[in-house]
Amino acid sequence: MRHTRILTTLAGIFLVSSLATAQEPVVETSFGMTKHGQAGMKFLEIGLSPRAQGMGGAVTGLELGAASMFYNPAGMATPAGPHGDVFAAQTQWIADITVNAVAATYVTPYATVGISGMAFDYGDIMGRRMTAAGSVEETGNIDLASSAFGIGVARKVTDKFQIGVTGRLVTEDLGSNIVDEGAKETLLVFDAGTLYRTGYGNSVLSMSIRNYSQEAKHQDDGYDLPLIFQIGVAMDVLDTFAPSDGQALTVSVDAIHPRDRAEEALVGLEYSFMDMLYLRAATRLGRDYTGAEADTPVAATLAAAGAGVNYSLSGYSLGVDFSWSNQGDLLGSVNRFGVRVGF
Repeated sequence: MRHTRILTTLAGIFLVSSLATAQEPVVETSFGMTKHGQAGMKFLEIGLSPRAQGMGGAVTGLELGAASMFYNPAGMATPAGPHGDVFAAQTQWIADITVNAVAATYVTPYATVGISGMAFDYGDIMGRRMTAAGSVEETGNIDLASSAFGIGVARKVTDKFQIGVTGRLVTEDLGSNIVDEGAKETLLVFDAGTLYRTGYGNSVLSMSIRNYSQEAKHQDDGYDLPLIFQIGVAMDVLDTFAPSDGQALTVSVDAIHPRDRAEEALVGLEYSFMDMLYLRAATRLGRDYTGAEADTPVAATLAAAGAGVNYSLSGYSLGVDFSWSNQGDLLGSVNRFGVRVGF
């Protein structure tokens, strides 16, 4: 009963916070879209785990080990190995941008602790400006940089309930060249989450809040970070309804309430064979904001897929994952590759 009361209390807090966010002023446009342009440091929303993004990001209820630090910190309470795990991944983002991410956890007698880091490689970006005469001149390369480094802790409160929290130092440098001094902002950002095994089959109910911080500022203008509330449920449907030796089919459904866009639903599937081969697929039900072939944005279903292999050797667990995701008409597709080692 104690962990049930804890879960109920946390659910109430998340609900009240979500409703409070929902009451923020909403910006309406002629396109029928809402809330756009109300958050900065959007790079914090980019998914970094190939396994997670192969399931469309619908992983609030899954335990990703060290990679959980980028999604639901409660999941890091169960790392890939008995003592901990290490995760590393690279995302080939749009416009030839590369995102590198690493994370590691270690199990102590009291809790699982972890560290994480992510950094962007924007490549060479040439600055240009228009002169008073109306011509365009180059001002030299602009040095852009975005990064986040954090520490976290997660604990299994009971055999059914676990909780986690992370704190990250987030930096965004908008760059400088020989003409402009640029702008740089550094903030402390918090993520928190819970994971609860309901007792119905192997189903899991989970919640997370990401990118909670004070207001950031660019020159004299303040802006908020992309705060996200997420609630999800996950279940291995084969184990629950049709047990099959060596096979599992996890279905995960997440609902997302972002600060700066409409709500979305994520549906992810993961099929595993002998805990060695994994196939993943996902769909995101929401809105395609690009509208490349239309005058207005259109409703769309954005898809994702992925695969992975896992192998155990001499007490170590080695996993390799790849994912592909569709980011819409204008942005195209994104590829991710990652490895994880449990020890």
